[in-house]
Amino acid sequence: MNTDSLATFVERLRATRARPTDVPTFDPGNGNENAKFLFVLEAPGPQALKSGVVSIENQDPTARNLKELLTNAKIDKREIAVWNVVPWYIGNEDWTLIRSPNIADIQEGIDSLIRLLPIFKNLRCIVLVGSSARKAHIRLSSATTARILACHHTSQRVANTSAKSRQENAAVFSHLRTTTP
Repeated sequence: MNTDSLATFVERLRATRARPTDVPTFDPGNGNENAKFLFVLEAPGPQALKSGVVSIENQDPTARNLKELLTNAKIDKREIAVWNVVPWYIGNEDWTLIRSPNIADIQEGIDSLIRLLPIFKNLRCIVLVGSSARKAHIRLSSATTARILACHHTSQRVANTSAKSRQENAAVFSHLRTTTP
């Protein structure tokens, strides 16, 4: 059993990167090690780098939309952890333009995600948010007994342009709340 903390995990991950500041940490206001729900998004954006944390409190549309879904489903911040399938920034040098992850980014990120899972003591469900995160499903299925759900990305490009995507995400979050002990 892994006895590392999330802080130790992040520090070890940062030590592998050319720019350690490209890896934001977990939001200390969330449940984190004690989380029931782990939300896995794509990759940290400029606001996560600016704040230094992956958080629903960041000032960007993805965070705002995720926070709204959690609030509407009555999922408390103390029940969650939020992370990314690619946990380091994959964009330009000045943190203003993120690119889509390639398969190498995703595979390396999934390896990291698998090493992260044992830190969570009460994990009941992993929600893969968006198509990049969904690429982790098969590997996660063999690495955890936690339930795995998926939904659309909560980015402005996806969630704010498709009423159907927003409705489907709301249904997934509601289902999550009502079916997870």
